[in-house]
Amino acid sequence: MDVSDQIFLTGTVLVLREIRCRRSELPVPFDERRLCSTATPDDAARYAAEISEAYRDQPPLAAPDGVDEHWRISSMTGAIAARIRSAYPALD
Repeated sequence: MDVSDQIFLTGTVLVLREIRCRRSELPVPFDERRLCSTATPDDAARYAAEISEAYRDQPPLAAPDGVDEHWRISSMTGAIAARIRSAYPALD
């Protein structure tokens, strides 16, 4: 995985952590640490895709900046899954 992918994943995981810590009740709890520190690439990609799917159809909920937080979680975790799979094509 190249440096730009690593930077993208690290930044995205930090945003997910901020959301999880700020929101006391999430409709589908997640552990963003599983995406980068304790998982194989396949486990991380699968878990990211599961989170993305779980949040895809959640009702909108505005974040402090006005963006739908559930869409943001779904979009970011979907992008994480895609990035991991592009860096490790053998997973497909």
